[in-house]
Amino acid sequence: MPNFALVTTLFVGVNLDFFIVLLVLLQKYKFKDTLLGYELGMLIILMVSALAGQFIQSIVPDWSIGFLGLVPIFFGIKGEGDADEEMHAKSKIGILSVMLMYVVSCGADNIAAYLPVLATMQTHAVFITAIYFVILTFISISIAYFFGKLPIIKKVFNTCGETLTRLIYIAIGIFVMIDTGLISHFIH
Repeated sequence: MPNFALVTTLFVGVNLDFFIVLLVLLQKYKFKDTLLGYELGMLIILMVSALAGQFIQSIVPDWSIGFLGLVPIFFGIKGEGDADEEMHAKSKIGILSVMLMYVVSCGADNIAAYLPVLATMQTHAVFITAIYFVILTFISISIAYFFGKLPIIKKVFNTCGETLTRLIYIAIGIFVMIDTGLISHFIH
């Protein structure tokens, strides 16, 4: 059995910064699409950490992962897109956008944090942890959803939500590039 106090602290610690991004994404996409994208992103990161983390880190230099920062910068520059998109296509875009935002903004840090903990677990404990993380992901997005319904939060997003969303996406991209050492690699 996993140490639930440890894995809960780990999950909250590495996902706390994504909470603000969730508020933005929940204003832009449906709850279901945001939930599916967040769950998929979290599971991808967990699987990479559990199955291939050591291998990827030994082959790919940390700084090269920084190129993934271009994805949220692209979303920040591109913006909302055409408002006449079909709802089905928008749903797929929402799920994919949330998943990519989570993987890009949290991927390297979460893998680095998850890897040492998951490496010490037996296979069945990793599966239990994955199920537990799915539950924690649902709880955290539900909390973000209810926070997003507060009148003050809704007013901020109605007034400057598009600009705020773009700035957050661009900031996440820049943070990823700095955090992974991509920018310092090119400076040196």
